[in-house]
Parts: sequence; C-alpha cells; structure tokens
Amino acid sequence: MKPWRTDAVPVGAFTADAPGALDLDAGLTLLSWNVHKGRHARLDAELGRLCEGHRPDLVALQESRENIALPSGYAGHEGTSFRRGALGAREGVMTLSRVAPRAVHRVRSSERELFLATPKAALITLYATLDGSMLCLLNVHGLNFDPSGGQLRRQLDDLARAVDQLDGPLLVAGDLNAWNAAREEAVRELVGRLGLGEVRVDFPGGTKGRAPGEKVAKALGIDSKLHLDRVYARGLRARTAHWGEDCDASDHVPLIVHLARH
Repeated sequence: MKPWRTDAVPVGAFTADAPGALDLDAGLTLLSWNVHKGRHARLDAELGRLCEGHRPDLVALQESRENIALPSGYAGHEGTSFRRGALGAREGVMTLSRVAPRAVHRVRSSERELFLATPKAALITLYATLDGSMLCLLNVHGLNFDPSGGQLRRQLDDLARAVDQLDGPLLVAGDLNAWNAAREEAVRELVGRLGLGEVRVDFPGGTKGRAPGEKVAKALGIDSKLHLDRVYARGLRARTAHWGEDCDASDHVPLIVHLARH
C-alpha cells in the first residue's frame, strides 16, 4: 500500500491523558451524522448532548464545517471537499475520537456532482487497538444526483483501492446517498469487495426534511425504503444500533451503533 498523505486538517487537540488504543473486546460506540453544513443553531448543543449521553469512541460527520464546536474530550481531523468562496469556510467530512489516530488520509473524489458542482471527500483513519491490530474507519459522503450510480461507483472504487490491503477490523460509515437500485448496487460492490456486513437499523430513520415531488422521485428511481445513512463493519459485530430520532438540528438523523469483536 502506498504511504498515505497527511492532507487532513487537525481539529482540536488530544490531551496527554487521552486513551492510546481502542478496546474492541469491551466494545466501541460509533456516531455517524450528516450535519447539514452546520446550518442549524442547535447543532453544537445537540452534538454535545449526543456525545455526553452516548460517549461514542468514534464520531463520523458529513457536511461538516471547520467552525463546528467540538464536544468536550474529542479531537480529530477535517477532510475538505471544497471551500465556499475564497475566504469561505471549508466543508467536507470530519472524524472525531477520544483516542488519537495513528494515521489519517483524505480522499477527495476525482469527479464533481453533476460534473460541474462540488466534489465529495472521505477520511480514512487508523486507530491502534489493545490486541495489537489496527482499526480503520472510513468516513464517506457519497457523490449525489447521478441516477445511473456511475459516479458513486467510481468514487467508492477509489476508496476501496485505498484500503483493500488492510486486513484488520474495518468500519465504513456515512451518507452514501444510495437512494435507488443502481446506486445501491454500487454500494453492494464495495461491501462485497471489502468483506463488510451492514449494521441494519429498523425504520424510521434516514433523511428527514425536504423530499422531491412524486414525479421527480419516480423519474430518478428514488426508493424511500433505502437509507442514505449507513454503517458497515468487518471484524466487529453490532450489539445495538438505533437512530437518534430526538435530534432535529439537521435534515438527517444521527445513527448510533455499539460494536464489539465477534
């Protein structure tokens, strides 16, 4: 595997007494949430409340901004997908934790949404574990608006190539934008290639807020039964998984998963 570039932007700072490794036998909690570009005034409070209540070991945010207030005890990295204007805030994905990572790599999509709009970013982060293995978390925001799924497939293929030589436990979390059959198939290809299993969460959940009209949804093949927000795992089994339905500071619902070794 080629050495990873250090092109993710640090956010916050890990304290000297931060844990050095994850205990996968005891289990870990992951929070994944598309935070709608940090537009909602309640976001900082709700994110802080989620982290205080669930104490997630890992936090994967999509549509994040660099000025999001970090929950107490967390630090990490931001992976920029684009910047709004010459002096605007960076937007992308952000991965936070209570354990300092061993390596971080940003992967920016080679294509743009609608071929002219914004690219998407992903963060690949490695964490030491007490059993000597390395846990990899892949925090993804999938390219959107392409009913054929071709752009999403190529983006996920690039990500798979970046991690497919890793043989330890692996988590894939984020907003994969798998809203029709073709895009779902692109995700299934990634899952099969990396040996992942989906952490299934019962409805309700997924996206809230604005939805396209019936004619638009039909033209695009949108399937309302397909979640946009997903978590997949290899080498870990989900003990519990649920939607944070009481959160309304985004047009997406946070997903909270507790996992442990098989």
